[in-house]
Amino acid sequence: MDAISMDVRILQSIPTPVADALIAKGCRQAAGVLARPEALKEVLAQHHVTPLEQRAEAMLKQCHQEVTQPAAWRRADSALSLLRKSQARRPRATLPCRGLDQLLGNALCGGGALLEVCGLPGSGKTQFCLQLCAAVQIPLDPNARLAEAVFVDTEGSFVPERYLQMCEALLAERRPHLDPPAAAKQLETVMRQLHVCRAYDATELYATIKQLPSFLKGRPLVGAIVVDSIAFSFRHELMENTAQRARVLADLAASLRQLGAHHELLAVVTNHMTTRFGEDQSWLAPALGESWAHQPSCQLRLEKTDWASPGLGRATLTKSVLKANNSCAYRILPAGLRDEDFGSARPQGPPSHGCCGAWSS
Repeated sequence: MDAISMDVRILQSIPTPVADALIAKGCRQAAGVLARPEALKEVLAQHHVTPLEQRAEAMLKQCHQEVTQPAAWRRADSALSLLRKSQARRPRATLPCRGLDQLLGNALCGGGALLEVCGLPGSGKTQFCLQLCAAVQIPLDPNARLAEAVFVDTEGSFVPERYLQMCEALLAERRPHLDPPAAAKQLETVMRQLHVCRAYDATELYATIKQLPSFLKGRPLVGAIVVDSIAFSFRHELMENTAQRARVLADLAASLRQLGAHHELLAVVTNHMTTRFGEDQSWLAPALGESWAHQPSCQLRLEKTDWASPGLGRATLTKSVLKANNSCAYRILPAGLRDEDFGSARPQGPPSHGCCGAWSS
């Protein structure tokens, strides 16, 4: 196939919503995009892309390179080079819940994988995401530098006071040698280095993900990107065009995997549960359909196990390229996600150094 006749929907340089809008304007192939740069500018303006001229010029340049240098489509890495890259990556995140940490294993390594966390409301999806961000920012090695993380909030579920509580507890566990002033300073650094992006609809979510590459430039300490949740913005948008919704979701998943690979960071999304019906039965399944189900490389399902015992739940690894399906128990405590027997293993209470009070005052 002649590269100039490529469908705009398969061009890496043209985002999916832009490609759909270009097709509506009659630009179905790469040749049409290059011949009508004003159409691209009109589409970018409709999507409120800024700065318009610079982004349009950069996109046209990338499109031209893509169709004039087809050899770029045939680039490949050897298995040995990929192995060496994986061995040279930054150490994986370590969760304070030993069961979850062992269950996920290398899924907590950055490098291009996409982890999906699904469950019913109240099962602990947001708590898991907050705990993961805290564990990434506060490494197990007490001498390691404090890291950064990005939290994309689509539901308004991020509560800074709750994150402060988790980080305070984790600092007390992993850096108990700190005196109160030093602990308060590190806690302030951790809170400052979690970047929270609020997205109110699918358009804002898409724009936020697409702007992350420029945001991450010059920020090598970012170790995780969390989207809580991927389903919230799409369960009631683009419902009349399921094919377009599937393409946009696939584009977002590919962008998150690329960010993970290029910056060696963790990419995590949460998803809702929905009821599916068969001939004689019904069952719970992750939302967004079968086309989305192929996007995550690892899927963790959370569920409450005892409604009479607040915070107790079970995590099941339902999809993984590295490990067989398995499960573990967890408990949501003021300190965050911990093992089921954490309360009996050690007393609960506020950290002895009181860094939260020192910082908030």
